[in-house]
Amino acid sequence: MAVNKNKSRSVLGANPLAKGVFNKTEVETQPQEEIIKNQESRFLIKGDREAVNLRLPIELNDWLNELLKKGKRQHGAKVPKEVWVQAALELFKAMPVNWEEIDSEDSLRAVLLNLESRIKNLE
Repeated sequence: MAVNKNKSRSVLGANPLAKGVFNKTEVETQPQEEIIKNQESRFLIKGDREAVNLRLPIELNDWLNELLKKGKRQHGAKVPKEVWVQAALELFKAMPVNWEEIDSEDSLRAVLLNLESRIKNLE
């Protein structure tokens, strides 16, 4: 009996966000419709994936599980948790922030509070 030595595949299928879905853009110089159009052209592109371990606070994990449950009830299928996490990271990557300058949890917290404030001012 031959043993299948092919790479194993995830039962969840290919990760639709394996490649970046967002480009860094200057919001002031590019209309929102154009930004969305540019992002859609790269959205849900399949690519190589790597398994990582991730720990989330219980509150966030519960919120995410509830989101998945509601999505499955309303739409008949759920978007995998790993795709939601990757989408969040892609969104971070697209933000007008130099993430390499973050040197501590406190500086990360300050940047996030600043982003939150800027987003609320847009509403």
